[in-house]
Amino acid sequence: MEALIIGLQLVGGLAVLTLGADWLVKGSSNFALSMGVKPLVIGLTLVAFGTSTPELVVSVKGAVDGDAGISLGNVIGSNICNIGLILGLCAMIKPLHVTADLYRRDIPMMLLASVLLAVLPFIGGPSAAGDSVVYEISRWKAGVFLFVFVVSLWMTFRNAGGANLEVKQDPAKPNRRAVNLGLAFVGLVGLIAGGHFFVEGAVTLAQKLGIPSLVIGLTIVAIGTSLPEFATSLIASLRGQADISVGNVVGSNIFNILLVLGVAGVIAPIAVDARILQLDIPVMIAMSLLLPLMSWKGKQLGRLGGAVMFLGYGAYSLNLFFNWI
Repeated sequence: MEALIIGLQLVGGLAVLTLGADWLVKGSSNFALSMGVKPLVIGLTLVAFGTSTPELVVSVKGAVDGDAGISLGNVIGSNICNIGLILGLCAMIKPLHVTADLYRRDIPMMLLASVLLAVLPFIGGPSAAGDSVVYEISRWKAGVFLFVFVVSLWMTFRNAGGANLEVKQDPAKPNRRAVNLGLAFVGLVGLIAGGHFFVEGAVTLAQKLGIPSLVIGLTIVAIGTSLPEFATSLIASLRGQADISVGNVVGSNIFNILLVLGVAGVIAPIAVDARILQLDIPVMIAMSLLLPLMSWKGKQLGRLGGAVMFLGYGAYSLNLFFNWI
């Protein structure tokens, strides 16, 4: 009976995720166009925040419960998954255009957030925790994340306009905007609900198999909470909305570090195991660098670049289970 419940959670959650992603992309892209806002900005803000909600919930709960393995592992694993698995797969299915705005502003901000996560825990030195040495994201360090997040939002909204649309006087337009916004909201709710059910089923299954909490956070929970990003980016790509597809992933990675860890760290300081600093965060930075490197020529992430990123994610995931490094 329990196996049936887990199966229903996994299959049902995936179905709701897919439907929610379709509605979120359709509603948000139409709303952006009707308001004369760049779809990229919608992808970097509204869609990115919505698809990062599962990470926020999981990480805050982990911080409150004192389980830093799930809290921090979820964010780092999700960011690696977002680029390696999600953008890698999406680019293999259909090459993705990467805009100049992403190269100039948003990808550097994603890299800055990743470097901050690598550097800030070292400030103040390590502390002993049993037989291991740990570093910490204290409340003031979490405050730095939140400050940089506010700066990032300001930079994004400063360049919000420029969709180059002719805004016509149409009395029905406000109604269409309300419908599109409502459709995006319903899709967002579907994404969150579907992600919740899938993660519940996956974590229960992993715990029964005796998988450690850090590995669960870096892989199963990370993939589960990244399913909204995957569903949204894939649907956006297939609909020809590459700006939303790539912007969603880049924006989500910025949100995950600066907002999610910022909020979680303010609630309760987060212990950072030395292993995460030595392996997982460097892998996250390397994957973040792969995006501009693989897409620089032709301003497009093609199938070859997507395959390289996907294989990199596969090698990282296998290492977590087999401890090669």
